[in-house]
Amino acid sequence: MEQREQFRLEVRTWLEENCPASMRTPMLADEDVCWGGRKFVYQSEEQKLWLQRMAAQGWTVPQWPREYGGAGLDRDQLKVLQQEMARLGCRAPLTSLGIIMLAPALFKFASEEQKREHLPRIARGEIRWCQGYSEPGAGSDLAGLQTSAQDKGDHYLVNGAKIWTSYADKADWIFCLVRTDPKAPKHDGISFLLFDMASEGSAPGPSSC
Repeated sequence: MEQREQFRLEVRTWLEENCPASMRTPMLADEDVCWGGRKFVYQSEEQKLWLQRMAAQGWTVPQWPREYGGAGLDRDQLKVLQQEMARLGCRAPLTSLGIIMLAPALFKFASEEQKREHLPRIARGEIRWCQGYSEPGAGSDLAGLQTSAQDKGDHYLVNGAKIWTSYADKADWIFCLVRTDPKAPKHDGISFLLFDMASEGSAPGPSSC
């Protein structure tokens, strides 16, 4: 048996043995989507179990390297996994802005220490992220960015407000654009800051943070 078909057989067998029956049905409501995070309330024990099992396999982010919580699958293997999940009707185990929006930036720009701190927790669905870009009166125009972050040596002091921040009230951490050099040209002097939404002074609302 060729290597690809052997892998397909292994994937098919694992999914049939480990995907709960309720996780093989279409997602028809918002609560069917698994967002993960500290505040997330699982619809069922099977939803939680499915996330845990897939995360343990590295299959919530199967193409990521193993050291960051993935499975290190190549393109052909990823296609096989997707095909076999579709064949069985398996739900996505995790939906995450951390995966689709933050992780690409971390892979390209973050230090090794930052990658090892954040990427595995994203892969396991332990942290739910939101984005802090738009601001009241500025929209998504970065030239009008007013939220500032002052370097205090061992921490940043952030002052400002964000708006249209989807799921800010449910998120654990935020990836946020802040102005760190007020003397720089309007489209410069901006930094990409990550911080815990439980930090002192944070006040998330239904659509802002």
